[in-house]
Amino acid sequence: MENKKLKKICFFSGDITRSGGTERVSAMIANELAKEGRYRIVFLSLTEQEEEPFFELHKKIRRYKLGKKWINAGPGYLKVIPLLRRFLKQMEIDVIIDIDIVLDVLSIPAAKGLKTKVVSWEHFNYDYEMESLYRRYILKYSVKRSDYIVTLTEGDRQAYEKNTGRRERILAVYNPMQEMTEKPEEEKEKWLITVGRLIHRKGMDYLAKVAVSVLKECPDWKWLVVGDGEEQGFLEEEIKEHHLEEQLILTGRTDDVNAYLKKAQIYVMTSRIEGLPMCLLEAKAFQIPSVSFDIPTGPDEIIEDGKNGYLIQAFDCEDMAEKLKRLIKDEALRKQFSEHAQDNLAKFQMETILKNWNKILESLM
Repeated sequence: MENKKLKKICFFSGDITRSGGTERVSAMIANELAKEGRYRIVFLSLTEQEEEPFFELHKKIRRYKLGKKWINAGPGYLKVIPLLRRFLKQMEIDVIIDIDIVLDVLSIPAAKGLKTKVVSWEHFNYDYEMESLYRRYILKYSVKRSDYIVTLTEGDRQAYEKNTGRRERILAVYNPMQEMTEKPEEEKEKWLITVGRLIHRKGMDYLAKVAVSVLKECPDWKWLVVGDGEEQGFLEEEIKEHHLEEQLILTGRTDDVNAYLKKAQIYVMTSRIEGLPMCLLEAKAFQIPSVSFDIPTGPDEIIEDGKNGYLIQAFDCEDMAEKLKRLIKDEALRKQFSEHAQDNLAKFQMETILKNWNKILESLM
């Protein structure tokens, strides 16, 4: 029989059935906390567009949703606050973890006067939040009122401290690197790979520009783009225009990314902005050399430039193409980078991440 005295932790999501990186890492951490058995874990979504989560949840974790339709941030949120407050009271939630700071404008007022503590979990970075008027307002609101702030990188934690003055109950907790249950293929394919949603923020225009340069010069290599999204049509047009149908391959969305990663030799990230990119951690797990734009927060805490990959000045497509060609043409260099891919590993392992999350939760009980 379940111990009813266990403290109740609620992970609060826009929609936990989605297939994004935030949903993946949230499921990973929630699952591990559920396995430990120290807390009772539940998931709450604003709505759920699919019948089941894309990422499997532990059998002990129960799911709930506040409504049937998606609600964009704005005035429509006002009617959600009493629904959320009722849920927190009825479920006797001790800590609610907001998977996106936008949800803080619901959780903080809903929890007012209740025993529920609010954790604001940053999944992008401070600079990204400042670019949007409504996200900027929410951040300033949350910094003053949330019970704990969790950032994805040490660089982002320092940005919060410097720009907001908040120095207590704020901690950087990295996303966990997936545990390897299978070895990378001994015989690799001549594949570059990029995994993620095909959206503007992920730099699909930069990817196309780099791919044209690289693949034209390396006709026996392929570049696999794993995912789907609004810019798929743009990529299809670029493929057709540059006659890359046999080389730049759009695989679509898959629930078995590992099947591609274990055969790939080079990982490429062209994002404009990230929090802590799960894709680079996945590449690290498979000992794949990574080449990424050196955007704020994330890449420089995963890639050691010139040792296990390359950090490219942000959006310098020409230099990225040249570095990729160098790796493609130098098998010994690829092997050297691969051997060092898992250097500096401990901070990304689940054991370390769980210790940090338990530290946060214990401090709020």
